[in-house]
Amino acid sequence: MKRRALPWRPAAGLLLAATPSLRAAPAPGDLTVLNGLADIAEPPEPGAWPPNLWVLGLTLAGLGLTALILSRLWQRHQRRRPYRAALAELAEWERAVPSRSAGDAAATLTALLRRVALLHYPRDQVASLSGTAFAAFLDQALETPTFTQGSAAEILGDARYAARPSGPLGCSAELAEAARGWLNAHRDGAPRRV
Repeated sequence: MKRRALPWRPAAGLLLAATPSLRAAPAPGDLTVLNGLADIAEPPEPGAWPPNLWVLGLTLAGLGLTALILSRLWQRHQRRRPYRAALAELAEWERAVPSRSAGDAAATLTALLRRVALLHYPRDQVASLSGTAFAAFLDQALETPTFTQGSAAEILGDARYAARPSGPLGCSAELAEAARGWLNAHRDGAPRRV
């Protein structure tokens, strides 16, 4: 059986594109071609917040960390309020020492140190101490014994109860420095070694 050749026909569904008609180029200054163009499509503006979930997470973490730091600083400021008041009272004590007797000045300084000690230590550990025992207790917080040796021992120890002249306190600068050192050791609470 012999095949017969069919005449050429375009396949069904295949449409040939019509060739565009050639027109003459527009005249210079003719805006009809430009009027047929569409405007440039601009992308929408990005949203202001959040630009990215990572940025949002880091921002929230930063705000939380800042709040935590500020909270800790405020707590420390509040915790140090008695310390600042004691330092102010110690400065007032130093100004008033020349006009007071040695016994009165020693009693005032002992009362100041005892009040601060009662803030940081149990009452039964501090309240019953007096004289040399209280001076030894004060020395426990310091690296070098200051209150039980030298002129501070005579003023704050048991020797202060002995009969003495009622003149002004001669070693007020050393006592004030020792008290300031003890207060600095208790600025944020009782030292670990006591």
